[in-house]
Amino acid sequence: MVDTVPRLRASSDSMISVEEALRIIRDHTPAPVATDVKVTSSIIGSIIAEDVHAPAMVPEFRSSGVDGYAVVVEEGKPMKKLFRTGYTTGGGSGGLAPLDPAAMAKVAAGEILPSNANAVVSVENITHHGREKEYVEILSNDFVVGKNVRQPGHFITLGSRLFARGDHISAASGATGLLALAGIRTIKVFRKPRVGILSIADGIATHFDQNPDVGYLALASVLSSWGFATVDLALTHNTPCGELKHALLSSDVILIMNDASPSRLDLKPTIDCLGGTCHFDCVSLKPGSETSFATVPANVAERCPPGQSPKLVFSLPSEIQSALVALHVFVLPSLHDLSGLGRASHTAAAKPWIAPQLGLPRVAVVLTHQFPLDLKRTNYHLGVVTASRSDARLYATSVSVGPVDVRGSRSNHGVEVNALIILRAGRGVGIKGEIVEALLMGPIPGSDTRLIC
Repeated sequence: MVDTVPRLRASSDSMISVEEALRIIRDHTPAPVATDVKVTSSIIGSIIAEDVHAPAMVPEFRSSGVDGYAVVVEEGKPMKKLFRTGYTTGGGSGGLAPLDPAAMAKVAAGEILPSNANAVVSVENITHHGREKEYVEILSNDFVVGKNVRQPGHFITLGSRLFARGDHISAASGATGLLALAGIRTIKVFRKPRVGILSIADGIATHFDQNPDVGYLALASVLSSWGFATVDLALTHNTPCGELKHALLSSDVILIMNDASPSRLDLKPTIDCLGGTCHFDCVSLKPGSETSFATVPANVAERCPPGQSPKLVFSLPSEIQSALVALHVFVLPSLHDLSGLGRASHTAAAKPWIAPQLGLPRVAVVLTHQFPLDLKRTNYHLGVVTASRSDARLYATSVSVGPVDVRGSRSNHGVEVNALIILRAGRGVGIKGEIVEALLMGPIPGSDTRLIC
């Protein structure tokens, strides 16, 4: 058994930058794994692993483009103005039975046409006559063959590419409906990683009769909102070496959180006993400098299938808020990479400005007040970003600047935090009106500039 060794925060001289840490994580994140899935609502949020082509044209018949009446127009002859209404049934796969040239058939937009109908008069261009409205008069003079007629395959052509490798399946795009309409029942997507959460407790929380696994609840809630399944690897008071070895079977990414103690867990001895590599253990990030990252070969675990990719292990800070910042900054980009986000996409290549990016969206914001700077670490302030209705700019306000630091006891419950406001290391303060970067964690509300500046 390897002892759990609490240690003090490392010297700032051994810290690596946030950018360097992200590069290391990206370099050691395995390639995503493709899998076949059924087309259901469960694929929302997935990334297409191979191009999807239409197996058939949609629709496979001629249809009406408007609500109106189908008619038979004779090319080169004057268009008659008065028709009797009529509707003929039958047709089977070939469509409706032929229409009497002296009659009209009422059709709705998208409905199949009688086999010999070659034009559709919209309801706006007709008027009814007769006691029972059994006659219809055409009011338009510019009526020709093919008017308001949709040809087979007008919506989806046979063999057309519906989705490209790397495309993101979003709820707003109607992708599942399009796939179902095209008759596609299964597609190949990149499998989403499973995240195991292992909590290490030192008895402090249990002593006060509190829930000892608050770390799991906090992390799992965020991961679930991102669409990733979590595995509760339970709470342990021992070294995580044995638990990690077992966890490799059920998880692609493992998060270790030392719940109750402000001191940090030395991850290196544990990773060494598993034959893994600790790539960094201190980052110039505030809060969250204690974040560690390692990779462990999957074959360490018993009954592990051959050819498995290495597992990723993140050791997060003990303080909940710091752990959540590290989760957003470091873990999310890796999960996106494992999910196939950012993989080669024809759509992204054609329109690079809409290409998906790993991690949280990064935007420019205007500071609404002074922000303290850290001399050596990049500061990620929890904040609220709002969009001005008057000047179309984004404004950032911190919820962690005040009498008590974010790591202290001041409560921000109920505040709709939606961003991490990035303040680079330096002396003094970030001044009001300065433009900095922010990572968006949620929707941006609108606001009146006069109220926030």
